[in-house]
Amino acid sequence: MGEHEVRYFVIPMIVVFVLGIAGISAPIFPVVQFVIVGLIAILAGTVCGWIAVGIRLLVKWFQTRKEHHAVKKVAVASKR
Repeated sequence: MGEHEVRYFVIPMIVVFVLGIAGISAPIFPVVQFVIVGLIAILAGTVCGWIAVGIRLLVKWFQTRKEHHAVKKVAVASKR
């Protein structure tokens, strides 16, 4: 995973964390709420990141398959 793919994990995590901290309004057990917001941010960043990486791998797989199929057609056509 390159440096550019890390942003798909980190940016959603930061956004969810900041919005979660801004949404905490109850003064009861602020540490517990902070930990819960942190865990939800980690989970959201992980899910969003793996979805982005999965989509990128799927697109790359389709492109490779398409190129391989095109080369195979050219090879068959040249034999005739």
